[in-house]
Amino acid sequence: MFNLAQVQTFLAIVDEGGIQSAAERLSCSQPTVSQQLRKLEEFLGVPLVVRNRTRALPTRHGELFLPQARSLVATSGRARDVIEERQLVVWASGNVGVFLAPRAIAGFEKQRGREGSVDLMIGTNRQAVDALLSGEADLIMTEWSEDQASVEWHSWRREKLVVIASPEHPLAQRTRIRKEELLEFPIIGGEPGSGTGRILRTLFGNDLDKLKIRRQLGSTAAVKEAVKANLGLSIVLAYAIADEMKFGTLVAIEFEEADIFKSLFLGLSKDSPQSSLPRLFSTFCMQGADQGCAS
Repeated sequence: MFNLAQVQTFLAIVDEGGIQSAAERLSCSQPTVSQQLRKLEEFLGVPLVVRNRTRALPTRHGELFLPQARSLVATSGRARDVIEERQLVVWASGNVGVFLAPRAIAGFEKQRGREGSVDLMIGTNRQAVDALLSGEADLIMTEWSEDQASVEWHSWRREKLVVIASPEHPLAQRTRIRKEELLEFPIIGGEPGSGTGRILRTLFGNDLDKLKIRRQLGSTAAVKEAVKANLGLSIVLAYAIADEMKFGTLVAIEFEEADIFKSLFLGLSKDSPQSSLPRLFSTFCMQGADQGCAS
């Protein structure tokens, strides 16, 4: 089988008119050029170049092969450009996609320039994992990991969990709360399969059924608005309410038992090359605390 280097060598000889000039163009030795041409001719079974005293010229077979050779080199160049210009596709679960991924992507694109262009898609944790498994995503940013033979997971952030309440709620003046006290109040969110749902199951175990879970609203933004309206309490990651805390529209209450944290994950294919954009982005997030990625 011939290779692209042999085809490029043939074209250099024809275009430059000789072995020596081709070697200078390709930055290699004359024997290497001659060897590459000989291997190509052996594979095709015909001579491609004839040498006279002044120039190397294509034979009749060389003339026939010439447009095919140029097409092969042009096609390889276009293929390389497609790969080099392709955006990194990142899927992120709702809260991560809204509150963390944009900062991470902005820092990565600033560092990498045009080579680091990222396309962000936001969905559920399940949608993100499925996108990676189907090849729609190059890398995912989620609130959990799961056992998948083809996926490599990295724990990249630990985020604090807090109870949120309206400033008018009876608990609004508290700074800490026992988790058993939450059984007395309506809890907004927590539907099965959601980030809040998994958090509540971890916290309450067999007592989960005792919670008064109301209004499964499906998004953190909707949950926050419902809590602001004093329709109940909720449990969220602290970073998701930074603005509300700043402006006093929500109150954060910590757990009395201990500070509780949730790990966030990066997932990518185990087959991703070390120099690939998914690997580079993953490394950036794991190491780039100053870009707002890791904590």
